[in-house]
Amino acid sequence: MSLRRSIAVRLTVLFATVGTLVLAALGVAIYLSARHDLVAQDFAELENKAALIADLAGSGTSDERAQRLGDALRHHPDIAFHIVDEQGGVLFSTAPQALRAHARTQPADTEPRRHDWTLADGSRLHALNLRQTLADGSSLATLLAIDDARHADFLQRFRHLLAVALVAAAVASSLLGGYVVRQTLRPLRTLADEARHITAGRLQRRLTAEHVPVELEQLAQSLNGMLARLQQDFERLSGFSGDLAHELRTPITNMLTQVQVVLAHPRSNESYRETLLSCAEELQRLAQTVGDLLYLAQAEAPGALPSREGVALDAMVDALLEFYDLLAEERQLTLRREGSAEANGNRLMLHRAVANLLSNALQHATPGTEIVVRLDGTGPTSRIAVHNLGPSIPMQALPRLFDRFFRGERGRHEGAGLGLAITRAIVQAHGGSVSVVSDASGTVFELALPGASGPAQTRRQSSR
Repeated sequence: MSLRRSIAVRLTVLFATVGTLVLAALGVAIYLSARHDLVAQDFAELENKAALIADLAGSGTSDERAQRLGDALRHHPDIAFHIVDEQGGVLFSTAPQALRAHARTQPADTEPRRHDWTLADGSRLHALNLRQTLADGSSLATLLAIDDARHADFLQRFRHLLAVALVAAAVASSLLGGYVVRQTLRPLRTLADEARHITAGRLQRRLTAEHVPVELEQLAQSLNGMLARLQQDFERLSGFSGDLAHELRTPITNMLTQVQVVLAHPRSNESYRETLLSCAEELQRLAQTVGDLLYLAQAEAPGALPSREGVALDAMVDALLEFYDLLAEERQLTLRREGSAEANGNRLMLHRAVANLLSNALQHATPGTEIVVRLDGTGPTSRIAVHNLGPSIPMQALPRLFDRFFRGERGRHEGAGLGLAITRAIVQAHGGSVSVVSDASGTVFELALPGASGPAQTRRQSSR
């Protein structure tokens, strides 16, 4: 089981690691630069001494030259000299035997060239091995060398100082990095504290997004949007639960009352039969309500459409008008379709949505009038409008027409108030919209659906 670490710990460790690596790289670069400068100083000193030797030995006899070289060079014990004239006479020498033996195996340079030699005894030297031409035309074999360990003590102290500084800087960066990380994550902890106080009874509360960093502002706004949707769904669910309880309580209470009354005293078979028929009607209503609720839940579920296809709306509407023709005649109404269109959707679900609108229009249309279904498929959106002439719907009731169990004044005694809610759920599942307009000229329910993707087909025109 792996241990989970907080973001603060992870960022602190990351900052400390990166800071330590950067400081270590910087320390190594400083150390190498210091060592390079010291080596360059050594060679510059050797080159200066080589130029001094050429000046001192430029004239005079061998003894005079040796005297001048000895007086000038014997005060430099940290430099090894070996100077030989062209006759092979040693003018001045402080070089150890190992250095002279190694020099004899190396060709002399006419111009100063830097050498790093490792002798047989393991010592490392910075050396110049020259054949110098003097002012009088003679020449000298000049060997100059400085031990590489000359600055060893200084470099060792410098390494120790860099190591201590590196450790101190790593510790300081870790502590400061942890403090900075905690301060940076404080708005996130504040959001977490605010979210912790949001419960089912406090869904109206929102997270503070004004004073958080830009990176967290979008998160806070997204969470607030989610809370708003949850609040809306929770309120709708609460209202739906209350409406459902009321809707089911009434028929159950009616049946229970009738059964209790009948069972209170002996009755005739006809009384029992009437009671059973009344209970059957109530049970039929309950079954219809439960069926509609199940269908509504399926229609509102994500991915509610089982399949899509091109649906010829004019043919579907004609079939529905033919089905409702007898009912329309009983209520002294006429049915007619205008236009044609094709939609992209599920045939059975669209059939039910339009059937609900026609059923609603038949219930509320004034006898002797006409119900017209207008289809429009000229644009990318196919439209179905059902127009009936009847009492207008109050303005305050229009926004609630598609709510569950809402029936208003005109339909409070008819149905469970789920037909229009089912219609809206079906249309929204198709990615469309539903609207209603009601005034003195009648009531129009309109469905806007995605048009068919294929080319428009020639459809038959008919009127009833």
